[in-house]
Amino acid sequence: MKTLHTILVSCLILGISCTPKSTQQEKQTAADNPIESIKFANAREQIETVCIVCHSATAMPDKRFAPPLEIAKRNYLAQTETKQEFVDKMVRFILNPTVEQSLLHSDVEQFGVMDPVGFSQEDVTAIAEFIYETNLEKPSWLLDQ
Repeated sequence: MKTLHTILVSCLILGISCTPKSTQQEKQTAADNPIESIKFANAREQIETVCIVCHSATAMPDKRFAPPLEIAKRNYLAQTETKQEFVDKMVRFILNPTVEQSLLHSDVEQFGVMDPVGFSQEDVTAIAEFIYETNLEKPSWLLDQ
């Protein structure tokens, strides 16, 4: 029994030490601020139930409705300098998706402008912050990069 306990503790320690930095920061935020934890949990749920329907990293290219969320994130990161600018531009576009507000011009040409999702500004801000802070699933063709 003692050996089993030692193995479980070792696995737990190894799992924590192998966690990516952004996930460790997210867990630290959750431990330090329960409101932030709830906000991020809600954002994760909204992304997993609404956003990923169109922005899936695993959808086949001919079955996609929009670019994978990781690709959208990379494009926003490349065109903004700060977290606040990233969040502001993403929120502006999600709340009122137009060609003019899009930072993903080639994707808009390919897929068209997304439909409004009907989330509140507070929810969209939490979603944009979550996207900025989190390692998102990468499409298989991007795993080597």
